[in-house]
Amino acid sequence: MAAEPLRELVDNRDVECLLEALRKDLPDSIHIFTRIATALRWRRQGLDDGDVQVSFYRGVDEGDATDGHTTAVAVMRVEGMPEPNVSLHTTDASCAALRRVLADSEHIPWDESIRFESVHERCLPDLLAAIRAHGDPRPALLKTDKMLLPRDECLRLEVRDPGPGLALRPLEPRHAKRVNDHWAYRTTGSERMIAITIERSPGMSWGVFTEEDPQGDPVAFVMGAWFGGLAILHTMDSHRRRGLGELVTRAACRAAATQTGFDSHANIVTPNPASEATLAKVGYRQVCKCTWVDYTAPGRLTPKSPFL
Repeated sequence: MAAEPLRELVDNRDVECLLEALRKDLPDSIHIFTRIATALRWRRQGLDDGDVQVSFYRGVDEGDATDGHTTAVAVMRVEGMPEPNVSLHTTDASCAALRRVLADSEHIPWDESIRFESVHERCLPDLLAAIRAHGDPRPALLKTDKMLLPRDECLRLEVRDPGPGLALRPLEPRHAKRVNDHWAYRTTGSERMIAITIERSPGMSWGVFTEEDPQGDPVAFVMGAWFGGLAILHTMDSHRRRGLGELVTRAACRAAATQTGFDSHANIVTPNPASEATLAKVGYRQVCKCTWVDYTAPGRLTPKSPFL
């Protein structure tokens, strides 16, 4: 039996070393970088148990190196959701270490259906081969453009007034139902996950509200997601063509850059003209191709994946 190729990172200092190693592969590593950084922030705030649990792993032979190649995995479990979310990345162009992880690691829960988040084009062929080897010959794929806006540009964004009768402000956990109801990829437990994320990352999800119903639901919104980027951008039909999607995106970008110090990123499944146009107006540009991969374990249901 092959030796376990991954080591779980329990000490925050070890996680910081992993982040430093991943930083050297930005922007290609942006998704797992902010995924781990977000979960580490929650851990430091004492929020790493209970409803949401995230485990971090890196190659067992890497130690705490911040230079050289690294292979990283993050596994997130949310109470009430039937399957885990897994992020993975390798900085090694050969993907040799990643292949060993996919073949031999007990930390990849192949006995469950898995949502693999935003898999970089470098890693995708080996992941698909491993998925086929584990009994799913036709995983569901959502091919996306990974879009990025550098932090310094986020900080310079202007955020205008939404106009007469409207107010711009951060979302609250009570708005999770509205967000979830208009998310095409909602699934069992996703409303709870959205509420938890908004609560744990205050000021990073934004909405536009009507002044006649200030305590009601937003008419436009975007979420600062659990993976540290933006997701679930939506404007109600009654308020389209007013630039409100762009407005909430600008507000969320600037807030996240101020609070986290990181670049802003999002995935757009193509074609999606509305989201493409909105992010282009804000200043985002494509940095790589990434794919959301839904692996179905034998006898399990297929999960669904999020994107803008």
